[in-house]
Amino acid sequence: MWFRRAPRAPTRADRWAAFAATIEAQSADAASERLRRFLDLDDAELLHAHVLRRSGQASLYLFDVVRRRVGPSGQVVRWATWALVRSDRPLSPVSFRVAPRREAVLESLEASRTGATRVDLAARPEVDAALAVLARDPTAARSLLTPAVTDVLERMVSVGSVAVVVGERHLLAQVDTEEDADPAEVMPLAADLLALSALLPSPPTVTIDEDDFPMPG
Repeated sequence: MWFRRAPRAPTRADRWAAFAATIEAQSADAASERLRRFLDLDDAELLHAHVLRRSGQASLYLFDVVRRRVGPSGQVVRWATWALVRSDRPLSPVSFRVAPRREAVLESLEASRTGATRVDLAARPEVDAALAVLARDPTAARSLLTPAVTDVLERMVSVGSVAVVVGERHLLAQVDTEEDADPAEVMPLAADLLALSALLPSPPTVTIDEDDFPMPG
């Protein structure tokens, strides 16, 4: 009697390849090490990096970050999918970080760790109840938080444990995931990140460092 071998279950790399093909993204493995340094990932693994480029638009990088820790109960593995928008033009005149509201003591600890200050949004109670915004220049950051911008940010942080980082020429978001999850689940987050890049008030032109990320090509 002949036995048919069961089909091999698709690996996460297989799922990433299929997802990348649907959005016409290319492999960004050649930029993985530079991404690691840019994001200061220490001993975390950066896997399945892909990039979507369109002429005249910011580049969209999508990838997994895997952190492994050994504890009393054995090895703990945490998967997260990241979306990074990187532009050769300025995106924001000031950097800030946005996360869901948490207990005041936790937000204070996070602010102290990064040398930032929580942006006071008390004049907009609904926004203040949803978003914790940390910045080293809170007044400048507050001026960027237009209703259109905060609508996108509120939608983004409402998904799991999403945190959003706005830099002068980059926007970054990450969401916890599982190894067997569909990488396509990151697309709504990536789309919001691209929308955010268009909604932020345009800062003055600045000189671009030739060594700045990303790699050309």
